Amino acid sequence: MKQIPTRQVHLDFHTSEYIENIAALYDSDEFTNMVKEAHVNSVTVFARCVHGFMYYPSLKFKEHIHPHLINHNLLSDQVQALHKAGIKAPVYIAVQWDRYTANKHPEWLIRKKDGSHEGAPFIEPGFNQSLCVNTAYYDFLVEHTIEICELLGPDLDGLFFDMVGIRPCYCAACRAEMKDLGIDMWKEEEVRRFAKTVMDRFKIQMTEAVRIYNKDCTVFYNAGHIGPCTLESRNAYTHFELESIPSGQWGYLHFPITARYARTLGKECLGMTGKFHKEWGDFHSLKNQAALEFECFRMLSYGFACSVGDQLEPTGALNKYTYRLIGKVYEQIERYEEWSMPSVPIAEAALVTSENSMYELQIPESIMGASQMLEEISLQFDIVGHDADLLRYRLVILTDDLIVEQEFQEKLDEYIDSGGSVLSCGKGGLSGDMSYLKCFSVNYVGEENIYPNFAIPKGLMAKGLESGNEYVMYFRGEIILPGETGEVILEAGGPYFKREKEHFCSHIYTPSAKGPTFPAAIMGNQTILFAHPLFSIYRECAPYWCKKLIENGIDLLLKKRMIRHNGPSYLSVQILYQPDKCRYCAHLLSYVPVRKSVTIDVIEERTTLYNITMEFTLPQIISKVYSIMDEEELPVMNGKVVIPKIDGYAILELHI
Repeated sequence: MKQIPTRQVHLDFHTSEYIENIAALYDSDEFTNMVKEAHVNSVTVFARCVHGFMYYPSLKFKEHIHPHLINHNLLSDQVQALHKAGIKAPVYIAVQWDRYTANKHPEWLIRKKDGSHEGAPFIEPGFNQSLCVNTAYYDFLVEHTIEICELLGPDLDGLFFDMVGIRPCYCAACRAEMKDLGIDMWKEEEVRRFAKTVMDRFKIQMTEAVRIYNKDCTVFYNAGHIGPCTLESRNAYTHFELESIPSGQWGYLHFPITARYARTLGKECLGMTGKFHKEWGDFHSLKNQAALEFECFRMLSYGFACSVGDQLEPTGALNKYTYRLIGKVYEQIERYEEWSMPSVPIAEAALVTSENSMYELQIPESIMGASQMLEEISLQFDIVGHDADLLRYRLVILTDDLIVEQEFQEKLDEYIDSGGSVLSCGKGGLSGDMSYLKCFSVNYVGEENIYPNFAIPKGLMAKGLESGNEYVMYFRGEIILPGETGEVILEAGGPYFKREKEHFCSHIYTPSAKGPTFPAAIMGNQTILFAHPLFSIYRECAPYWCKKLIENGIDLLLKKRMIRHNGPSYLSVQILYQPDKCRYCAHLLSYVPVRKSVTIDVIEERTTLYNITMEFTLPQIISKVYSIMDEEELPVMNGKVVIPKIDGYAILELHI
């Protein structure tokens, strides 16, 4: 498979019918020159937008052509101009959102149980009145797509289908099929499962339809998230584009979570952010350069290509200041991408996700807390589902809420027998019959009745903490007792009483009663189980002691971690392996998002670090370390190297 373009712009063009002279200022030479000067090598251009309008001379759907489009050949002209400049031009097609079609064919709308349509009222601004691909709308989409394939022929580089989410629907077509299949429409989870089947089927069938006309173009279906919801339909994709605008609904924590999962699915990946200060449609804004650098450099650190979202104004002319910004970042991406792509991510641990495959972008708090925590300690980890090959990892981590089925229990037991280690928290590892995995050597009693508890770390579990101090566990834990081979490695005490009704003391919770202690963590044969949901607690309020307890537990199970450093917790470290060049590449990012407003984390500047010591324990011995940004070799002794300066971003070339 050909490598996907590395520096893309996703060029939105959602344009109202109430605006005239659409694309009147479009000039192909100016368009391509501006893009090329910005070091862009791919631009996603528009066939049909979410207003429902087309930007090419459709013969089948003339009524869909934008009523004020000056040049009906806009799409073809853009593709040809970009190709002439050596730039790829995949094509955007809207799926579930199409205001024009929703008005024209209300029978194709997704319906709620009460018969109302999904999305905003038609008399209000917005185009999210969603359409159901299980109706005759599917036939429209196929004909529309085929028309694009025929129009562009071999010039069609790719297709980007947008808004292909799992949407439970009670329209006539869906109700009829659910009835035939014996689905209980009064059970929401069954209806949602059917909706996922419909969307998976749509993607597979659409890709098959495209392949009749074009064997080689890329195909991607966007739902704003790549996760377990994508697994069953992944063969319909040629690659993954990970939409994750940190100032929108996603936030800065979303990208590493979806990236760590997506990269395990065997497809090339491209990260997608935006030039916007807020989110899509924020026409007249520019993201801070440091923020755009961080977002794109982070994509590189995962071995991913980059995409920056922009929106073409109705005039059809690009904003030169936007492309000046993108160019400043993409010039650096072009310089450094050889140390990112192609490559193989290196991971020593697998975080098993509890994310529900029936939902998109509903990431459990436990996964968000765990991902944040593990990244802060520079653990090299993937996020995986129950289908993963666990034998690839030295450590498996189960989240607080991961109830496991018998099949996965057996898989974990086999993994332990092969020499692997498992760390878990809270209910992670419980089975349906409310017993923990045998490997934990833990007896489960039930949920705590009196809480919160207060962990008292000692010995190795107190590293980085005050030995003997009581540390509050803000969430309710589980009552556990050691089994035959289990060893208590952390104890906790309880409060005088539970805070409820007339029983309370002070502002938040009742303090420790200084009474008898009980197990808060038990170590088995290559396993550790913490009684409390430390990952969820960390997501809620980020207590340092929860992170240290987890890190100390990991250190008991992994005597040697791949990466250790003396830098701050915000220093992000990712390791990529490039076997054809006999080297590892360490990507180091030093940027700090700050919550400067009610809703948005902002990055305004790089954060410079000095004299950071890194210790590498990789599968192969490192013989030489070369700093790419400083263009100098750094002394390495027993896997340790001192980096004199990290100016926001640094790449170390680690030769074996």
